[in-house]
Amino acid sequence: MDKVKESKHLSGKLHVCGTSRFIGEENLPQGMLYAHVVTSNVAHGEIVLIDDSELEMISGFRYLITARDIPGKNNIAHGNGDNQPLLPDKLVKYYGQPVAIVLADDAWTAEYAAGKVKVEIKELKPILSIEEAVEASEYYINPRRIERGDPDKGFAEADLIIEKTIETGAQEHFYLETQRCLAIPEDNGCFTLYSSTQSTSETQEVTAHVLGLTSNKITVDVKRLGGAFGGKESQATLWGALSALGAYVSKKPVLLQLRRPTDMQSTGKRHPFKNKFKLGVKSDGRITAFENILYSNGGAYTDLSIAILERGLYHSDHAYYIPNSTFVGYPCRTNLPPNTAFRGFGAPQGIMSIEYALDIASRKLGIDPLEIRRINCYKENQTTPYGMDVFEPVGAEMLSLLSENVDYIALREQVDRFNEVNKHKKQGIGVIPGKFGISFTAGFLNQGSSLVWIYADGTISVSHGGIEMGQQVNTKVCQVVAETLGVNMDRIRIESANTKRVGNASPTAASTGSDINGYAARNAALKLKERLLLIAESYWKDNGLVIKHEIVIDKDFFVSGDIKVPFSDLVHYAYFNCVDLGAHGYYHTPGIEFDHEKGKGRPFAYFVYGAALSLVEVDLYTGEYSLKKVSIVHDNSSPINAEIDKGQIYGAFTQGYGLCTMEELPYDKKGRYLAVNPSTYKIPCIKDIPDDFNVDMVTVEREHASVMGSKAVGEPPLIYGLSVWLALFDVVKKCNPDYDDLKFPATPEAVLMAISNEGDNL
Repeated sequence: MDKVKESKHLSGKLHVCGTSRFIGEENLPQGMLYAHVVTSNVAHGEIVLIDDSELEMISGFRYLITARDIPGKNNIAHGNGDNQPLLPDKLVKYYGQPVAIVLADDAWTAEYAAGKVKVEIKELKPILSIEEAVEASEYYINPRRIERGDPDKGFAEADLIIEKTIETGAQEHFYLETQRCLAIPEDNGCFTLYSSTQSTSETQEVTAHVLGLTSNKITVDVKRLGGAFGGKESQATLWGALSALGAYVSKKPVLLQLRRPTDMQSTGKRHPFKNKFKLGVKSDGRITAFENILYSNGGAYTDLSIAILERGLYHSDHAYYIPNSTFVGYPCRTNLPPNTAFRGFGAPQGIMSIEYALDIASRKLGIDPLEIRRINCYKENQTTPYGMDVFEPVGAEMLSLLSENVDYIALREQVDRFNEVNKHKKQGIGVIPGKFGISFTAGFLNQGSSLVWIYADGTISVSHGGIEMGQQVNTKVCQVVAETLGVNMDRIRIESANTKRVGNASPTAASTGSDINGYAARNAALKLKERLLLIAESYWKDNGLVIKHEIVIDKDFFVSGDIKVPFSDLVHYAYFNCVDLGAHGYYHTPGIEFDHEKGKGRPFAYFVYGAALSLVEVDLYTGEYSLKKVSIVHDNSSPINAEIDKGQIYGAFTQGYGLCTMEELPYDKKGRYLAVNPSTYKIPCIKDIPDDFNVDMVTVEREHASVMGSKAVGEPPLIYGLSVWLALFDVVKKCNPDYDDLKFPATPEAVLMAISNEGDNL
């Protein structure tokens, strides 16, 4: 493998040494004010009064800002047709919704003053659950539908029919860096926002509308985020616009930085889904028909709920060919904080139905769970229910490789022996393949830009539209540019994401950050490489030159040994001969088209495949369990940076594991989340990860891949975490063969109740 491709990530040393800088940690501007939000204490109601009479007596208090202070449009919905106010003037729609902001000289005073604001709200009856929304017909849009074949005929041909309902819960993003933004007023009525956002352009555009300005008066700059996972794709816009409004009113810099409980109470989560499914299979395990009806809890405003529901529909087939299918999606409006993007973006919720159904069917038919999945995996020349060709379908191959890696038959026998001799502990195995589509399903977002400058001394500056949030998109873009120009990475500096340098940037989301921005940077670098080689060839009268390993050489160097000059000398020569050493690169993903009304088209550029196995051990007295073994095979094609990809696989699996086994977000009758800090909200920690955790990356070059032959890796491995739920279900079925209703997430309490056949009491 090329030396550049083996490079470690750029931020590693900074993170380890604690010298990485985040928003609010730099040298803060003089005269800066601190903002704190005043929030609604009901889920639905009419604002009667906002009383600020006690604030003037508080030393250090400066401003109380409400909806009446907004100079532009009081709507932060971004192109989804909804009307989501920055600060409501009449109706509040969810508990924790900001209704005002307080500005003060320091953070403590701002928080204290916010607590002294009295907000009187006439409470209205909220809609909180999917069931309540369905009863009231509260939907954002008419249902989306994808159909193929003749499902009635398919079910009539089935030897076995499984009908069930499964509900998947919400999940908190729990990024280490909470939502925040530093807004600084400049001359000529301009503002710079240092925002913790995945989408510089959305924050720029919405803030401009709110302030009644044009986009070129708002600059958004992002060096890095302390995590995001989708929670800062659209949700960061609210906090960015609020801080900008504070700076507009006060004419001073304003820092808005949420405390953890406020962040968890007021921001949207992964969408809870309620899926009603029906599976028909033949006695040999082949699927004849599948119906999946999805209901999602979107919260008070549309946000990204429609796109998330659509991706849930697109992934309802998962890795399997289904000749007859009906997938229908209902996006429900409720009075919870508007739910939003989360790693996987609806796919895990949509996938869970078919995986649950196949696990039930495998036991009723006496077919091994791995084998029934391998039987139904896509094969060559098959299409999805929405009519897209399934490129290079290697799902069955991934399952076979997984089986070989773990010696599956022997492992099953080992587990059976354990269960025979242990009365109060049982083990279970869960297996799941992976097939995940890569691209924004909103086609216009599949575009990106980059700006590359080579300075006269040969060093290089690269700007691109991607947001660095721990996934190391900057490292991958740096490697792409280095390899394209034939130089070392230490010659390159990756700049902050900035709307002045790269405008109209798509959100860093949908696992496309490296694909889109890597291609854009490569296209800019190719322009520069062409210019440099052109002047080099004209000087040496040689049309066979290349730049490699920091030097200009003859393409037949290993035969001729002909070295021309170091890269820096060539750049210096080019500069003095008036060669343009800056280039803009642009890329849009080709071939993406989809008719959302008809449910047909090609929403993805390619698919990522893989498979995972989890082994759990359960204490039958308590329901407590431990994860003993995880084995994953993952299709990487030709990775840009294999070590970074491996880290993403470990992390995504763990986040998926948390989703389906431990992360719960209960709320009360007022729509108030009851788990709003680490003491009440459980996420996986180091002790939850097994010692036996193996990741095997399959690096076979694929025809359908992305920049430099790589494949996306951010979201697809999250699906593997669902194998832990299936492993727990395996234990439940061993203890209680007739029980098919394990709760999601499968907490120890849920497992214990399922084992004792009391799950309905949860």
